[in-house]
Amino acid sequence: MPLVSSRYQIFFSQAGNNPPKIQDFKRRLMDENTFTENFNNQRWPSKTFLCYMVERLDDENTATPLDEHKGFVRNKGRDEPGEPCHAELYFLEQIRSWNLDRNQHYRLTCFISWTPCYNCAQKLTTFLEENHHISLHIFASRIYTVDDSGSHQSGLRALQVRAGITIMTSEDFERCWVTFVDHKEKPFQPWEGLEVKSKKLCEELQAILRHHVYGPILHTFEEEWVAKQTKRMLVMKVAPIQGFSAEWDYDKNEWKTDHVARLDPETFYFQFHNLLYAYGRNCSYICYRVKTWKHRSPVSFDWGVFHNQVYAGTHCHSERRFLSWFCAKKLRPDECYHITWFMSWSPCMKCAELVAGFLGMYQNVTLSIFTARLYYFQKPQYRKGLLRLSDQGACVDIMSYQEFKYCWKKFVYSQRRPFRPWKKLKRNYQLLAAELEDILGNTMNLLRETLFKQQFGNQPRVPPPYYRRKTYLCYQLKELDDLMLDKGCFRNKKQRHAEIRFIDKINSLNLNPSQSYKIICYITWSPCPNCASELVDFITRNDHLNLQIFASRLYFHWIKPFCRGLQQLQKAGISVAVMTHTEFEDCWEQFVDNQLRPFQPWDKLEQYSASIRRRLQRILTAPT
Repeated sequence: MPLVSSRYQIFFSQAGNNPPKIQDFKRRLMDENTFTENFNNQRWPSKTFLCYMVERLDDENTATPLDEHKGFVRNKGRDEPGEPCHAELYFLEQIRSWNLDRNQHYRLTCFISWTPCYNCAQKLTTFLEENHHISLHIFASRIYTVDDSGSHQSGLRALQVRAGITIMTSEDFERCWVTFVDHKEKPFQPWEGLEVKSKKLCEELQAILRHHVYGPILHTFEEEWVAKQTKRMLVMKVAPIQGFSAEWDYDKNEWKTDHVARLDPETFYFQFHNLLYAYGRNCSYICYRVKTWKHRSPVSFDWGVFHNQVYAGTHCHSERRFLSWFCAKKLRPDECYHITWFMSWSPCMKCAELVAGFLGMYQNVTLSIFTARLYYFQKPQYRKGLLRLSDQGACVDIMSYQEFKYCWKKFVYSQRRPFRPWKKLKRNYQLLAAELEDILGNTMNLLRETLFKQQFGNQPRVPPPYYRRKTYLCYQLKELDDLMLDKGCFRNKKQRHAEIRFIDKINSLNLNPSQSYKIICYITWSPCPNCASELVDFITRNDHLNLQIFASRLYFHWIKPFCRGLQQLQKAGISVAVMTHTEFEDCWEQFVDNQLRPFQPWDKLEQYSASIRRRLQRILTAPT
């Protein structure tokens, strides 16, 4: 059986005790049988295959693929000529040979049939410590644990401090298949038990890694300790000019004002540092921005900073202080408001309930929350508080580089100095974002404006700066008289495609089978064959539902199985259409954190939409 396609070869040549050199020619494609035999997560092959790809990060959200640095390697076993060598060492040699520019930032993505052994994990960790301009994410098919000493697990725990480690799901296997396999335009076919095994391995890996990542919550987080620490900071007169102590009236033994305009740089860097566990950060800050309508356009009419009060016998959190100020001095029933909070800590359980109640009472107010850290995120009651906020319509998200940079410019006495991100800002953001996604469950919050335009854009090619297009599905469940019953947004997850998560959600609503409903779905990519089949089965079982699908783009429309999937949808009575200006505008108004701004179409939107409509029409009218 050939190792690779006939269009690709790998040669090894010995050079003393160094790892064998690698030369590759033409397309870097793996034979499909080799892929299935070695990446099937239910088998135990003796070889290790590692597929790799490189992207240059232009900023926090965009990346440019470097196709010249894409391929795969495998280990050399003891039964082969020469010294044995693991695939990870071949991979490291490849990276060093590229001489990647240290003034740029790069993301390496690896799909590997076995997680690294202890020695390889150590070498990868050392490499990443020496090359801070490179980040690494590993998607593994299986976990390599051949001994009982736990050394391989400790190697993974050390590695995950520097790199992301994830178990491959059906989506990852499909991505690897499309990118690295000579599949001859055949779609990826998941094997039986793939998802079940993947979920089990994911739980095993999380148990291994969590032992290192999550420690016990310290007593310094308790409210009594926070009050004592705040008192100590005031006695020591910490930041007396423009910072913390400057806002305390030492004669009256109380805070001088409700809030301040700006923070001093030291306070911002310390209090907004996005650590998973932030010891000593006993104060909570809210940098707020309030917008309202004027002449049919949104304008910003107020901004500033609130901090909590936990001294002099009073315990008043910053959320409560803001709402008291806003209701007393700003809120009017005939105005519409959009409030944005940039928070050092996410709301506690009581504050989350208070804010959710406020939003339920005042329908003319919308709220977006960007938090630097998650407060007591392991405790169920605090997780329920964030979920309650999300259910009440608040957009809850983790602060990324863009939000920190904005806060620095808007809310800090920066003296025109640029914002300088701290070490591991992006890594911590990814960890916290994953925790928040797990807390909020299936349904996502409102989409960011930039994310909407990137992912729903119907351009035939990704406009620069480049980024990866993912699958997002936004749905509206209505009665036949257009009364809205439910809406939400799903993204492809590691375990399930967005369409399957949507089906799970509708099934969980236990809709009355004797009543008719209509569902409108806006989706970035048309369904794959498997999802199309699941949607057909779902509608067949629920004939009281009328489903309409509007797709921004067609997924693999040149491959026959994907075309047949769209034809099956139409045959089952599911309306399949292409998004036009009308659908993009409705999606913008219903699912985007637009801050009251109207939808602005991108260049050639209608032209692209018409071209995709013609292509879809040819698919739906073609003989089956």
